[in-house]
Amino acid sequence: MQIYTTIIMGRKKIERPSIDSLFLVISKMLVPENILDNFDIYGATQFKDYWEIEMREKEDLLPEELKEKADLVSDGYCNPVQAISHSFSAKPVYLKIFRRRWKESNSEKHYSNEYDFTLKGLKIVPELGIFLKEEDRRLSR
Repeated sequence: MQIYTTIIMGRKKIERPSIDSLFLVISKMLVPENILDNFDIYGATQFKDYWEIEMREKEDLLPEELKEKADLVSDGYCNPVQAISHSFSAKPVYLKIFRRRWKESNSEKHYSNEYDFTLKGLKIVPELGIFLKEEDRRLSR
């Protein structure tokens, strides 16, 4: 972590972390770590009623069926999965997650990795579901 320090009138100014280290910390606040392990943030957009963080699968994560194959071609992305990650200032934070699509160069059959992004039947990440369940238990005591 790179930290910048400035001396002003003989006094040390408060140290400020680098933009990259701040981005990493804020990313971990908004996106579950298991998703950050497999996906990179490609953008963030603020809408009137929500925020959206666009995630794209890391290029080196090949599906198991293709790991031993030689002639592979990246073939775009699967349809995105949307999940609510958190809610701040009464606005939800949606993750728009794109999995990569792969194929062998001489084939039309597509392959992609499978992930469990959401709780079954809900469009929320498991970490948020666990948090809400714990809060419900705490409030109902």
